[in-house]
Amino acid sequence: MPNRPYQTRLIAEIEKLFASRFRRILLQCPTGAGKTRVAVQLVGRAGLRKVMYVVPSSEIFEQTSEKLSALGIAHVRLNAGKYPSLKGKNCVLAMSQTLARRKNDEMFDLWSPDLLIVDELHKLIEQHRSVLDIWNCPIVGMTATPVRLDGKSLGDICPHMVVGPSIRELQHDGYLVPAVTYPAPMPDLRNVRIRRGDYERHRLEQAYLESRIFEIVPHYWKIYAQGRRTIAFATGVESSKRMVQSYLKNGIRAEHIDGTTPTLHRQQALERLRKHEIDILCNVGLFVEGLDLIEVDCITLVFATQSKTKFLQSVGRGLRPSPATKKKNLVVIDHGGNSLRHGPVDADRDWLQEGQFVGSLPVLCRACSAYKAANLPQCPHCRWVEKKGPRHSPAALARSRKAISKTTPVRPCPKWAIPVRQVWVQSEQERQQHGYRLPDHTCRGYSETRCLRKLDSKRQLVHGRNDF
Repeated sequence: MPNRPYQTRLIAEIEKLFASRFRRILLQCPTGAGKTRVAVQLVGRAGLRKVMYVVPSSEIFEQTSEKLSALGIAHVRLNAGKYPSLKGKNCVLAMSQTLARRKNDEMFDLWSPDLLIVDELHKLIEQHRSVLDIWNCPIVGMTATPVRLDGKSLGDICPHMVVGPSIRELQHDGYLVPAVTYPAPMPDLRNVRIRRGDYERHRLEQAYLESRIFEIVPHYWKIYAQGRRTIAFATGVESSKRMVQSYLKNGIRAEHIDGTTPTLHRQQALERLRKHEIDILCNVGLFVEGLDLIEVDCITLVFATQSKTKFLQSVGRGLRPSPATKKKNLVVIDHGGNSLRHGPVDADRDWLQEGQFVGSLPVLCRACSAYKAANLPQCPHCRWVEKKGPRHSPAALARSRKAISKTTPVRPCPKWAIPVRQVWVQSEQERQQHGYRLPDHTCRGYSETRCLRKLDSKRQLVHGRNDF
């Protein structure tokens, strides 16, 4: 398969920087842009030079090994339980954990790389930064989010950055699918402390368990993602297991896996999700990086994070297109307010400024309840157009709104209000008769408010924690 145009450009830029004697280069490409393909071709272009290719997880390890073999590049696999001989070998594919433990072994006494390629550099810095200091050789670090998990820059490690296309550009060219984000109820996080740039994990999970959010997660999945292959990210093992129980009670096929799940069982669960034998696979931070399961077309975030790296990497698991399943878009159900905190997943970002997104915060579409850019008059998801008229005095505006409400016919029941359809119909009839408030960009309408209160009473949530 030929390179995409931007992949050829990235390879040329990296080689040009090496020719100009820059020794530490950071390659930024969104999830699904083909960073591994670029890196594998750099290995092939290295010729007789020795290359050490470091990856952080077993999933990425296997995928990279397959791509190296597909290009006919012979390589040695260095992972747990393997003690290969490096004599006469030019390429070594190593797990970062294994390499950190064996960096002083005899196998490296007579073998040292001329080029070090590090996948998911942001993760390696957090875990095994000493790996970068073993050899004095050029380094190519790769990541979709060139900021550490604590929000700090990677500029002190790799000061020269090669920036790939944005997610929006890849979506426009058909390399990634559009993302539709729906906000959903989340707990009150004001009392959750922030440490090292993110919420304290134990207190965050406690907040989710106390608010019993997991009991209504299936309801929102049925509204927005019924029948979609879904990966659900939870805050902890206990909340993930309770969420699975809630899914099963609602007739939804779901499984839970975590770091203690054997590798074989984990692979079997992924295969069941790929074949759609289950609907939802709940996990705790396992698939933030490296998972290549293109059939997934829904991501449910049942966690909140201050780390844009964790947010973007999690959602990125479902952005790849899937011709076999004819995936049209990715549905993101956000139970953590992450899209408002970090901006839309497909927003343009300035990675020289720690990934700050360019543009205004998203707003809710009044027709489909999905996030959209504030400057777009037409919703890109449902094509509803918001009409804006001239400004009037408050009294005249109130009279005008009342007249518009009376002349607006009974609206069809939206998806989210189907469980209380009767309340919606009755409220719409009262609204039309008396001219009660229609929804606008500042507040909900009469019918929306009544239905949400009815849903809240049915879910038995704590007042004030059903925050859209």
